[in-house]
Amino acid sequence: MVHTLSHTEPLQCSADGIWEACKHADEILPALMPDHFTKSVFLQGHGEPGSIRVVKMGPAIGHAGEVKERMDKFDDATRTLGYTVLEGDPRYSCFSAEVKLVPVGETSSEVVWTATYEPVGDMGPPEHIKQIVVLAFKTLERAVLSRKTLSHTEVLDASPDAIWEACKHADELLPKAMPEFFASSTFLQGNGEPGSIRVIKMGPAVPHAGEVKERLDFFDDAGKTLGYTVLEGDPRFHYFSAVMKFVPGAATGTTDAIWTATYVPVGDMGPPEHIKQIAILVFKALAGAAKAN
Repeated sequence: MVHTLSHTEPLQCSADGIWEACKHADEILPALMPDHFTKSVFLQGHGEPGSIRVVKMGPAIGHAGEVKERMDKFDDATRTLGYTVLEGDPRYSCFSAEVKLVPVGETSSEVVWTATYEPVGDMGPPEHIKQIVVLAFKTLERAVLSRKTLSHTEVLDASPDAIWEACKHADELLPKAMPEFFASSTFLQGNGEPGSIRVIKMGPAVPHAGEVKERLDFFDDAGKTLGYTVLEGDPRFHYFSAVMKFVPGAATGTTDAIWTATYVPVGDMGPPEHIKQIAILVFKALAGAAKAN
């Protein structure tokens, strides 16, 4: 017989903030809850409906090992996601859940979690899973409340159209223009469209980094805006993402290049000023390529 279990948990941050954190939960939770979540790997897709991922559990959930899940729903309009467990929990012959984020005020919200399950034998309700879900959302709440931003605008002597065209070839352009910073850029998945994953091998000017794995979150031609999230390679931040936007400058033929980073530092790590400086050099390299063409 199929049963349901529901729980509503208040959160001290906005629904939009928590929803944005949900989009990066596969990076945030292993970083902030390693005892519960060791790693999350997508076998299919990138988080959209139909995606399949394997979540490797930590020692606090030793009985589970790893769980394979299918993402059934991920709706920005209603801030709702749904998933089904495909493999990994022998206590239930079927298990699926839906999560909905509901605004309560400008700085508060509620997360409503509803599980549908069929227990094996005399197994009771999944109260243990409910507690893990609550802990996970409290951790996302903490990440939202502790996240910080750093922004910078650089004026470039080239048009936004020309700069944006250079952006489309940045993975080939930057290792040639800035070899001391970027040795190579290789796509592990995709070819630059949203959801693509690339590994950037850093040059000698960035000796601490070695290589960085990034996911391209969006690449908007109309708005000349791109965004990416660091998946691996920078231990100074639990979470780091950035957005680059190119808009017409005050003078004809110029561009205001706007870089905005959102990050959760490790310990007392300060703002990523070093990354900002590299972003400025990237902007200048793009402008140089734009003018050359």
